[in-house]
Amino acid sequence: MIAVLTEIPRLYYLFAKELKRKKLEFYSLTFREEIPGKVKVVLTSESEAERVDFPCVVAATEKSVGIAVEKAYSLSKGLREHYDELIIGIDPGEKPGLAVVGDGSVVHVARLNSPEAVKKALKDILRIYSCKRVRIKVGNGGGVFRLRLLKVLQESFSFDIEIVNEHATTPSLGRGDVQPSIRDIIAAINIALKQGRKLKERVEIKATLGEIKNIQRDSRQRSGNITISRALAERVAKGELTMERAIELHIQRKS
Repeated sequence: MIAVLTEIPRLYYLFAKELKRKKLEFYSLTFREEIPGKVKVVLTSESEAERVDFPCVVAATEKSVGIAVEKAYSLSKGLREHYDELIIGIDPGEKPGLAVVGDGSVVHVARLNSPEAVKKALKDILRIYSCKRVRIKVGNGGGVFRLRLLKVLQESFSFDIEIVNEHATTPSLGRGDVQPSIRDIIAAINIALKQGRKLKERVEIKATLGEIKNIQRDSRQRSGNITISRALAERVAKGELTMERAIELHIQRKS
């Protein structure tokens, strides 16, 4: 269980909002109250941390509330803060699956909203967990989405990147449809645990003709009957435009 202990109203509000968003139960305490035995971690401000008489305290500012809550949650579950090695497994796609394996144990999973979101996600992870070594493993599927993700990783970090064969990384879970988020996360975990080859070349983003045609088909489905140009579809593929913006530009150019 997590407890929130702060006399700063704005910070308390942000802590509570983030904990509720993550559907995490928590105690609201004052400095006059005894900390219940069920509490594993106390969230507080940086200025009040020295006043908290408790072995596990996570301090935050208004700007670091999200990181602090994620760290408090990990500690409350008995996960460690420090690891010899963190392996980041990523299942590439329009919404990549991500898994963090610390010294052989899965410590964090997520499904990102876009390939470009990997930059912030990885920076946040490294604020929560410290380690001696980071390895990034990316599946070999995903087409242009994989290229976009790899380009962000190469431009933003200096860690080694391995390309992993995705074969059998998403095992059958029985009958019925598996939620995409679960499927992508399972694949990311398995990618993190497989051996790959080190990526040595610099990545350039280039969409295939098939990918461009798929985007044009998607534009018709989203807009009703508008097929965006090949040039606009290529910019969408590269992550330079959203589909919505590309449709707007197409309409503007035709009017």
